[in-house]
Amino acid sequence: MDSDIVSRSKSIQVSRRNFLKKSAVLMGGAIITQSELLASRGETKTIHLHNIHQNKTYNANFYERDAYRLRGLFEVNKAFVDHRAHEMTRIDVGLINLLYEINLEVGLDKNFNIISGYRSEKTNANLAKKMRGVAKDSYHMQGKAVDIYMPNVRLSKIKDIAVGLKKGGVGYYPKSNFIHLDVGPVRRWGS
Repeated sequence: MDSDIVSRSKSIQVSRRNFLKKSAVLMGGAIITQSELLASRGETKTIHLHNIHQNKTYNANFYERDAYRLRGLFEVNKAFVDHRAHEMTRIDVGLINLLYEINLEVGLDKNFNIISGYRSEKTNANLAKKMRGVAKDSYHMQGKAVDIYMPNVRLSKIKDIAVGLKKGGVGYYPKSNFIHLDVGPVRRWGS
């Protein structure tokens, strides 16, 4: 059964059944590593994501009772929607866990404001034409990157926490008031 996800006045058609099938198959694969499963045992994990383009907040309980919760993972996917192409994809659990770990340091009651989550190939290509610094093979297209800020949390604090975790790339853009996080190779750039 298809469900509608509304982004402003436009809707995105998503097959929840197909999402659940694909996620269940991929649970044992590269999307969730064995070490991530073991590191998460016994915890309940929730993150609050605010999509600034939809002006909607998603409270995603994505891990509970030693298992990832598909409903919570689906909420994350909705929050990361490509608002330009009206598409979504499965967001890498490594990135979700990275956000959760950052949230542990700043306070679990805080929202991540998502500026750019998932990007379709078309969206990424269009952005690359208009702006410098948009990678042709961006991790955003793989559901492995996000550009965020957190209200009432210094951007430099988020950067320092992310750099210290050593879980991927950290791009620091204080003049534009956002930070890029990805779960690619460990590296950093920006001031």
